[in-house]
Amino acid sequence: MPLNAEPPAPAGPPLDGAPDTQSPSPGTAESSHDTQPAVAAPGWAGTPSDGGTMRPLVVFLVAAAVALVGSIVFALVHVGNQREQEQLADARAVVVQAVDEGRTAQESLAEQITAAEKVLTVSEGKVVDAAVRTDLADHVAAAKKLGVTQPPSVPEPGTPGLETAEDIDALEARATEWAITLRDTSTTLVAATEDVRASHQQWQQKRKDAQARAATAAERARKEAAQLPTAQAKLTSVTAQLKISVRDSGYTLSWTADAGAPGAVRSALETHRAEGQAALAASGNMNDLRSVRTISQRREAARAAIEAAAWEARATVADGSNGRLELDALCKVGVGPEGQDQYLRCDAAEAWKELGKRFEAEFGKPLRVEYGYRPYDWQLQALDEFGSGLVAAPGTSNHGWALAVDVPVDDGFRFGHPEYEWLAANGPEAGWHHPEWARAGGGREEPWHFEYQD
Repeated sequence: MPLNAEPPAPAGPPLDGAPDTQSPSPGTAESSHDTQPAVAAPGWAGTPSDGGTMRPLVVFLVAAAVALVGSIVFALVHVGNQREQEQLADARAVVVQAVDEGRTAQESLAEQITAAEKVLTVSEGKVVDAAVRTDLADHVAAAKKLGVTQPPSVPEPGTPGLETAEDIDALEARATEWAITLRDTSTTLVAATEDVRASHQQWQQKRKDAQARAATAAERARKEAAQLPTAQAKLTSVTAQLKISVRDSGYTLSWTADAGAPGAVRSALETHRAEGQAALAASGNMNDLRSVRTISQRREAARAAIEAAAWEARATVADGSNGRLELDALCKVGVGPEGQDQYLRCDAAEAWKELGKRFEAEFGKPLRVEYGYRPYDWQLQALDEFGSGLVAAPGTSNHGWALAVDVPVDDGFRFGHPEYEWLAANGPEAGWHHPEWARAGGGREEPWHFEYQD
């Protein structure tokens, strides 16, 4: 039945001039005389035929619809609230995690503060950069203040302070900032502590290095003090030898000039002689090992240069005569006490070396040569030093033929000493004789002088 059907007009006499709608039209089924009255639609105006039973049904249906809609709305609201609560709970868990992380960082911060303070105590006055300790102290103070702060409180979802998404966002922001601040402070404190520790270790290493250097310097000083007397003795010897070379080079220059030596070789000798004189004049700290060694090395180098230049000059006037022998015809047999190389004629030198082997086997020490070949300039010097009564005239000495030696008196070559007696007795077998004039009672008595006779 359509709810919007119009109700029938009320029964009664028709209006004036209106057709009688109640009269059946001709030809219809209701044209009989048994015509029944028309039935009105239930619920509408007019006298219902069923006594009004349709109205409560409509009311019931409307009420049921309203109730259903209400239930649906309630259910939707309930579901929405439940979902919101779940979302709040999830968001709260994030906040709780942030707070827990902050508490963990806060606990670690307390330990780091203790470690930092210990480092500050240990490193006081013992860092290479004091600024790092000041920086660490500032970080410790800041960390202590932060270490006693309380984290943001986290209420249950739906309670005051955590009722909306905006509440949870604000709470999460505070908790996260608190945790991040703790972590950043912790990280910075650890880094500052390591900076101080590293600076302290550098200080310790520098101290160790300084102590090692001091110990090395002390050990070096001790060794140098022990070596100084030997170096000083060597300097004394080298100085004496250089003085002799400078002195003898004067004789060499004079003699070679008279003998017609080239100017170039004489000029070279003069240059080296001047350097020797300068080396003798140079001074230094005689109580400092390096100074002593430096002076000694300079003087030794000057002496060697003078001697080499002197032999070059002698070579230019060599003619095979006494004191003017060619150096190629000579063989070295040692170094004299004045630092000058000593030579003999090569056959005499060979015989002397064979004799020296037997001597060393007998006495356990070498048979040394103090003086061997004596160039003409040396003979001139010896004449000036000892006089004509003690040395042969220049150009006549057996030393000038490279056939005579003088052995060191201090090696035992004195009359009556075993070394002298042995050499005097065994030398002739090798061609080396002690001449009669040099024997005890012989006139000049030189137990150190021996001559080679082939």
